[in-house]
Amino acid sequence: MKQVNHYIQNHFLFLWLVLIATIASVNYALTLPVSFDEACTYILFTREGLAETVTNYPAPNNHVFYSILTSISNNLPLGNILFKIRLTSIFINIISLLALYKFAITFFSRNFGLLLVGLYSGLFLTVYYSYMARGYGLVALLFIACLHYTFKISNGDERRKNFLLFGLFSVLGLYTIPTFIYPIISLSAYIIFVKRHLFWAQVKVGFGIFLTSMLLYSPIIYNCGLSSIISNPYVKPMGFIPTLKSMPTYSLFAIQEITGIHWLIVISICSLSLYLIWKSKEKKTLLFVLVMIFTPLILITIQRVNPYARVFNYCSIVLLLLVLIPYKTAIDKLKLRFMFPFLLGIQFVFLFNFETKILAYEDKDWALNITSDKIIKKIQGNHHYYTNGNLIFYNLKFDLISKGFTNYKFEEEKGKNVSADTLQYDYSIIGLDFDKTTIKKPVYKTKYYNVYSEN
Repeated sequence: MKQVNHYIQNHFLFLWLVLIATIASVNYALTLPVSFDEACTYILFTREGLAETVTNYPAPNNHVFYSILTSISNNLPLGNILFKIRLTSIFINIISLLALYKFAITFFSRNFGLLLVGLYSGLFLTVYYSYMARGYGLVALLFIACLHYTFKISNGDERRKNFLLFGLFSVLGLYTIPTFIYPIISLSAYIIFVKRHLFWAQVKVGFGIFLTSMLLYSPIIYNCGLSSIISNPYVKPMGFIPTLKSMPTYSLFAIQEITGIHWLIVISICSLSLYLIWKSKEKKTLLFVLVMIFTPLILITIQRVNPYARVFNYCSIVLLLLVLIPYKTAIDKLKLRFMFPFLLGIQFVFLFNFETKILAYEDKDWALNITSDKIIKKIQGNHHYYTNGNLIFYNLKFDLISKGFTNYKFEEEKGKNVSADTLQYDYSIIGLDFDKTTIKKPVYKTKYYNVYSEN
């Protein structure tokens, strides 16, 4: 009991930061509607059980390790299906904040950890994936774990267990999402640059990571083919030169999406910090920052793709380290009585920023989440629905399942020109590009699809 009281007294502000972040996560988990990817995850994997999750990979929606965890939370004795699967992300976010704080106080200081956690917990995609039932929050947690052991090894602790734990968390990251290869290569490169005599040791670790990951993915590879996990049909490949030319713009807007802050502000702050690190001649810190920033850019240029920005959400931690490290001496001198109101204020500013951006972010792709939720609530029931491939199908089906409807029917024809004038369904949902209706008027209309009613 004394140890618990001692911890609370020494880490009171950190516990406040975690509490606020958790309250925000629970609030959004309970109030924001299901997203398209969440609906797909539940319908295609979580609901189907463990065997389907570990053997089927029809699309990158299946973040396998995360889907396994949602299969567990889905069996909790709670009534709300959406909250049950989102509960996984809420717990992962809490553990992530604990892990990040542990990392910071191990290699820097308590004050540094408070600032790092306070800023990280409020970034846009951190908040988003703190409740969203997707694997990107888990990726961030596993990156923090890999980063912890990377720092241990690079600081001279070359015990075998550190390499093994680095490998273990890397495998779990890859089993969550194959693009975890980006941070693995980046961190491994940093270790090799700092400790050149560990080249072959790190190669062995990498080989072990590869073999173990292939073993875990083997049921999927057997069932769906290797291409199912190494290629994304929704990300179009480009030529080498076009990819290279796209890097500046791609990087800036990825930073803006990840942080929720305009890229010009982020780049200005980071540039100043990078200059201060260079001026201080902290070669190790400079090397870490440069390797972690440029390695992913080199890899995606070689791949000739522009991945979704969320793939690099883990880079927010790297950016925050870049911002804070030049000021670590000054940070250590700050008094908690000044840090307390500052960090709490930062938390609420970031949450306000999230509130102002979430509607546009949720509906940027085919108005599938917040906008479609308003429509779905008005058309839900044991009805006969028609869709011509519009993705609202998954959101609608998830809502019907979660509300307990069982006698509904769907007719789906993908990418077909159609007129609601000739259809006889309770509700017909037709994408604007394929809508040839001339007589009937839509009962609901978005900039992507029309909804027609037979009544």
